[in-house]
Amino acid sequence: MVHHTACLLLLTCLAGFSASETELGGPVEETSYGPSSVGISGVDVVTVGIPYGFLCYADCYPTCQYTWTRGNVTIQGPELDLQLLQIMPPQTLTCTVVNPASGNSVSVHKTLQVTAGPSNLQISGPAFLTSGVGTNFTCSAFCYPSCSYSWSVVLEEETYSTAQGNAISVTPPATTVTSETLVCQAQDTVSHLFASTSLFLWVASSSDIIITGDSAVVMGKQFSYICSATCIPSCQFTWKYNGKTFTGDEIQIPILHQGQMPKCANHLEITFSDYSKTEPLTCEATNIISHAVISTTMTLTVEDPFTVRPTSQAQPVSGESFSLQCVGSQNPASITWLKNEGPMPASERVHFSPGNVTMTFSPILQTDDGLYQCVVTEGQTPIQSIGYKMQVNYGPSSVTINGVDLVTVGVLYSFQCSASCYPTCQFTWTRGNVTSQGSELSLQLKEVRPTQNLTCTAFNPATGISVTVQKTLRMTDGPSNIQISGPAFLEAGVASIFTCSAYCYPSCSYSWTVVLNKDTYSTAQGNKISVTPPATTVASETLTCEARDTVSHLNISKSLLVQVASLSDIIITGDSAVVMGKQYTFTCSATCNPSCEFTWKYMGKTVQEEKANSDSYLEITFSDYSKTESLTCEVTNMLSNVTITTTKNLTVIDPFSVRPSSPAPPVAGEPFSLQCVGTQDPASISWLKNNQQILASERVHFSADNATVTFSPVLQADSGSYQCLVVEGGNQTLYYNSLEIVEGGAPILSVGYVMQVNYGPGEVLIVKPNKEPVGEEMFTMDGSMTELQCLTDCFPVCSTTWFYRGRLLSRNASILFTPVTPPYETALTCVAFNSVTKRNRTAETTVVVPDGPKTVIISGPGSLEVGVPASFTCSAECTPSCSFTWTLYGKTMTGSGIDITVNRYVSQESISCQAENTYTGKMATVNETLSVSDPHWCGC
Repeated sequence: MVHHTACLLLLTCLAGFSASETELGGPVEETSYGPSSVGISGVDVVTVGIPYGFLCYADCYPTCQYTWTRGNVTIQGPELDLQLLQIMPPQTLTCTVVNPASGNSVSVHKTLQVTAGPSNLQISGPAFLTSGVGTNFTCSAFCYPSCSYSWSVVLEEETYSTAQGNAISVTPPATTVTSETLVCQAQDTVSHLFASTSLFLWVASSSDIIITGDSAVVMGKQFSYICSATCIPSCQFTWKYNGKTFTGDEIQIPILHQGQMPKCANHLEITFSDYSKTEPLTCEATNIISHAVISTTMTLTVEDPFTVRPTSQAQPVSGESFSLQCVGSQNPASITWLKNEGPMPASERVHFSPGNVTMTFSPILQTDDGLYQCVVTEGQTPIQSIGYKMQVNYGPSSVTINGVDLVTVGVLYSFQCSASCYPTCQFTWTRGNVTSQGSELSLQLKEVRPTQNLTCTAFNPATGISVTVQKTLRMTDGPSNIQISGPAFLEAGVASIFTCSAYCYPSCSYSWTVVLNKDTYSTAQGNKISVTPPATTVASETLTCEARDTVSHLNISKSLLVQVASLSDIIITGDSAVVMGKQYTFTCSATCNPSCEFTWKYMGKTVQEEKANSDSYLEITFSDYSKTESLTCEVTNMLSNVTITTTKNLTVIDPFSVRPSSPAPPVAGEPFSLQCVGTQDPASISWLKNNQQILASERVHFSADNATVTFSPVLQADSGSYQCLVVEGGNQTLYYNSLEIVEGGAPILSVGYVMQVNYGPGEVLIVKPNKEPVGEEMFTMDGSMTELQCLTDCFPVCSTTWFYRGRLLSRNASILFTPVTPPYETALTCVAFNSVTKRNRTAETTVVVPDGPKTVIISGPGSLEVGVPASFTCSAECTPSCSFTWTLYGKTMTGSGIDITVNRYVSQESISCQAENTYTGKMATVNETLSVSDPHWCGC
């Protein structure tokens, strides 16, 4: 930005001196000039409601007159004050400078962009936040032409998160966060003026719940309890006691001091009328926003002045009389009785004394077991007594013996004797002359005996009653000595009969299971079974017979593994590569049960074979050429007539082959030759590539006898399988794959040669994974890590070498690259090398590590002189580069250099230069204050 003085002021203050006289009194002619260097200083953007000042300046002699024009309004003087009160279209300021002496005039213009705001800034959204739940808020403001918005979420006086745009979703972390502050800043997109507002929000939460009140209470009295909790914004309270739910009354919390959390409380008054020695009183607080529930429990000890007791020390025995008494207050208003919390009425068997103090059972029965309480009313409040749990002694009754009715010799059995008794009965067993104690009896007979009788006696010592029951046992023996008889082999598809036998008393029943390949294949009943193996490759079957005693239902089983006439695991052994004209021996073997026959086939014909045990031998001389041919062996089972086969593919080697003319590998762009090697005097030789005939061309040449084919040069596209087709003798015309052999004879196709042409490297590129090449420059931040790949097209695969700062960095195709600083601009090179073609290619990029601005310096004179132009330059250390912005009189200019001319005397001027890194946006500023001198200034 160019420096200008606020106004042009030229004064003559020497007494007796005028513009038309010299110091010696002689006449001096003064020449007028200007206006020149006319300009307007001031902002380019104005905001409604804000005052601004503008200065029109020019170089003139002897003086200049200034006129401002804005629309229909004109103002005199070099300075203009402007304050817009409403939004308008862009405003144009015109300054006209006139030199009255010369009559010359110059006009300059400045167009002002008009903005307004931001104003009326507001944040709208819910009044509370919920932990872990997203809540949306919107920021609005008036701006002309438009506003941009930014948010800050402040948590515990630190910025927790930021966002852009007029809306934000706020999710408090699921921790003990009590409040958050949202700050919205609205900025005018043109003037860049901004305003901000904040909103304090409580996070809906519930904690620190507590019940205050007595933990020991007395039946019939009223007690007060208060449940309080820290709740934001508030909670609803529910009380639970003795299976019932209560809703208390809200109470007022005292004024909280600064920093304290909001609290809620609830008051409950309860009178205890149901007795329980201890009972929990629970308070639940439910947050009205988050609906989270917290609870606390106070265990209450309940004291009861009344109790129920027996009138005597005797135990209640079924069939006898028994009385209970209500003990406590001497003058109750009324007494009623409860059994298991239900009313207890009088009956022919249940009687009450006058005043209901005593209840008598005459007689008491087993059904009278239960919890007995008396309910005493004193005044208006009924009070339940402590209960008496009555257990009536009874029995024995319903005496039974549990266990089998049938026993088998040698098997251990258990019997149980049970009865309905209270307290528990004593049991005695009797079998013949043998007795034993206890409710269980174990019995194992060694031999068959007559029917056995078991007796059990149940005795209750409390009632003195005994009851006896009896069980009669029957006897069985077996099964044992199980056997399976039948043929030694099975035949697929043919039925075979097997028989099962065993000893049982009184008799046995039989069942069969046939298992094939670990799965149940069939089942049958009776002592005989017919088994037919399926007509598949089955090696064996397992027959299982189960013999079961018809009375005791005890069983035993036996399994028999029976081999099925089978044939499997066929294999041919011998050479798989043979040469025409030579004799070879092959062996065919198979797993065969019981025996097999062998048959050999080659090229569609059955050939003779030799037998030896379970193997077959074949001697054969190969005279018919075929590159590959199948040798087949068939094996037939002598019993089942099932046949299986196996095939061995033979590679027949002929006396011809294709070989390179030299040991050097084929390299793209260089000559390469192939030779057909074999017999010395072939009738004819033809060449094939991938089974297609090769024709001569400008690049493909054949020798006079076609024994050599030369590629000049060989190309990558020449890769493939090459063979020579040789015809020996004869005068007939033959065909091979549509190729006509004119000179006739027996065609022999040579062994092929697979040629892979070596090529590359092609173009080398430095790329980021799944991205485009990095190009001539790659920007990366100091300390960052970038994955790079060196790509090229090569066969075989090229080796890769990386160089950085002129030194070896890596020999891998992919690297994780971190720049080293300084320097901040350094070459990174990738070299691809093909070890076969001996060729290499290079890719290079300049690694640029952004740095600076540092050492920002303003270069220029240390002072200014009125009316004398001065040049200043701003420089800084920057990588890759910096842009520069100058500030003077509140106005900015860009560029590394500016020219300043001061038009009136002031004591000093201030200039500043801001350097901004063009890649990172980082900035640094330097300020300088310059003194101003004026040789024409007299200071008066």
